Amino acid sequence: MKKNELKLEHVLVQLPIAVCIIDEARTIVFANAAFSGGLTLRQEDLTGRLLDDVFPEQIRFLKRKINSVFALKNPSFSYWQQRPHVFPMSSSRPITGDESAMYQNVQFIPLLDPADEVSHLCMVISDVTAEAIYFLQQSELKAALEEEHQQLQKLHAELKQAQQQMLQSEKMASIGQLAAGVAHEINNPVGFVRSNLETMQDYTSKLINVMERQQKIIQKQAEPRFIALLNDLYERLGVAFIQSDLPELIEESLAGTERVRSIVKSLRDFATYDDEGWVGLDLSAVIRSALALLENEIKYKAKVELELPEQNALIWAKAASIRQLLFNVILNALQAMQPMGLLKIRCTLQQGSIELMIQDNGCGMDSDTLSRIFEPFFTTKMVGQGTGLGLAEVYNIVQEHDATMQVESQPGAGTSFRFCFKGFRG
Repeated sequence: MKKNELKLEHVLVQLPIAVCIIDEARTIVFANAAFSGGLTLRQEDLTGRLLDDVFPEQIRFLKRKINSVFALKNPSFSYWQQRPHVFPMSSSRPITGDESAMYQNVQFIPLLDPADEVSHLCMVISDVTAEAIYFLQQSELKAALEEEHQQLQKLHAELKQAQQQMLQSEKMASIGQLAAGVAHEINNPVGFVRSNLETMQDYTSKLINVMERQQKIIQKQAEPRFIALLNDLYERLGVAFIQSDLPELIEESLAGTERVRSIVKSLRDFATYDDEGWVGLDLSAVIRSALALLENEIKYKAKVELELPEQNALIWAKAASIRQLLFNVILNALQAMQPMGLLKIRCTLQQGSIELMIQDNGCGMDSDTLSRIFEPFFTTKMVGQGTGLGLAEVYNIVQEHDATMQVESQPGAGTSFRFCFKGFRG
């Protein structure tokens, strides 16, 4: 070996970086102390041994790299991010001080002969354990921060949702208080209007009776010319029609005041909130109350088929919550239907339970929409026409009452809500 080659070999032996040189047959012709001493599997002198025999588990990967260098005459690289542990070597981890498998960068360098052909290949293994561990720790920290950020975003969304629900609840409470006040103010004048109408009904009946008797007396006692003049006057003023129509007008007015009283009662019931607590509630009565409150919506939009049991359908419930459930579901059904659609409401007594069905023949929903209807703030309505909280509130009420609910819907075929409440025996 020439003098300059001896100096190069001496340098390679002393290098703290692991170096191994092989020929084209993958025979090891040189391995410095850093390479041999760093192996976790202790070996005898590696010189003259096949790389395949020394590293049987790694040879498949090594062959690809080695063959490409001999074929292309260009260096090749293996970075620790792609393959952390090419050679089974140990390394001290300065960060923690313990021993672990070495994270390695490996360079495959072609060595050319005088004819510029690759005669040998030099593998240089760099220990990048410290850098790799730092990078991995930073990556773990970044992942943890990202996860924490996502959790914070989720919490922020939940907080925002809760805040919106609270605002909606406060708005509903304010509306309820307003409704209770309006109902009270309406109830008083309606009361004296009805009282006056009942008095007028009595007065009208007496006046008509007096007039009829006067007519009979005049017919018998008066001269024919006076009778003719009186009949002409009655005919011109339509007295006969007034006598027949006036009682009907008063009766219709009384019916109207009774209707107002019914609406006011429903409004006051709706305005009552959950501080009233749990009670034995007649579901049939609450259904009638909800329909009365929504009558103005119903009469222009749907025909109602109502089927209620003859006896009370008692459930243990919060009255205001059940009213809200009925109001939300029925209003949704009305909004889903074309004018003069069909709304079916059926309440039946089962063994130990009460079943309620609310069915419409409206536009219906596809499966994707159906799967999301109970999500807070999800709505298919135009912006400003719905909050997306109605059915979410229905879901919460069902859960609170330990009830069950099934929803069936098909596009163009309407939607059916079925609720099952536990019966109550007072």
